Amino acid sequence: MNRFVTLSAIVFSVFAAFSFSGCTDEAAEAEMNRLKAENAVLQGQVDSLQKNLDSLTAYGDSVKKSLEKLDMHP
Repeated sequence: MNRFVTLSAIVFSVFAAFSFSGCTDEAAEAEMNRLKAENAVLQGQVDSLQKNLDSLTAYGDSVKKSLEKLDMHP
């Protein structure tokens, strides 16, 4: 669920950045820069979560194989 919220925030940030891209107004440019920075932070969080997921998946696969060798897994 948390990953979905993070990805939704990234998509929203990118959409907002593109909506302001045609403006030359300083406020719009500042907002675009803020959104780009926020997007970078969110992307870092997504990357970290993906690494954790990959690690946990590998661990789960290892445990499953160990249990299968012990004939304890259904």
